Amino acid sequence: MLTSQQAQDIVLNHCHSSLCDERFAIYFCELSPKQDFWIIRCNSERYIIYNQLEHCYVGVNAYLVNTSTGKIDIVGSGESVEDFLQEIYDAQTADSQFYLLRPTFSKDNKIALLNLKQWLECGYTDIINLLTINRSWFTGKHRNLQHVQALLNKRNIETEIVLVDKTENAIIVDNSIWFEEDIKKELKKVIVIGF
Repeated sequence: MLTSQQAQDIVLNHCHSSLCDERFAIYFCELSPKQDFWIIRCNSERYIIYNQLEHCYVGVNAYLVNTSTGKIDIVGSGESVEDFLQEIYDAQTADSQFYLLRPTFSKDNKIALLNLKQWLECGYTDIINLLTINRSWFTGKHRNLQHVQALLNKRNIETEIVLVDKTENAIIVDNSIWFEEDIKKELKKVIVIGF
């Protein structure tokens, strides 16, 4: 396992290899909860040591240094370290498979069928097709699927997230699908395009 000093040296070498002539300093270094990454924050020496605000570099929240390999991952300033780490762990869990969000009910569940029909504001045939022909609703990062699942659960639309080898016809969920209306719009596209 890399020591704290080795990890800090890796980050400083990375920062100093940039095209700017700035010197950098570390101001935070700790192990991740699973002790598989060093979480390191640094900025220019003039900002850290001399408090010269005009020399503060923005854009990077932290550097994650793998304690086994020394590989660096960069967490952007708009991201949280915890979410970034969770995405790494989710990708490791998935391995070569894909996360898929699909309904847990079938067309035989009349109450769930009616609930979905009313929520999507479409006909029974469309809903039955959505529950039989194309049960692969959404795919993407596990965290994004959990968000979609939570929104659907609020509408009593029960779903599950599973790992599969293929995600044919599944809608890719990214940060643009964030609200209930976005989910409805994407499912309606599937209905309009057909199966």
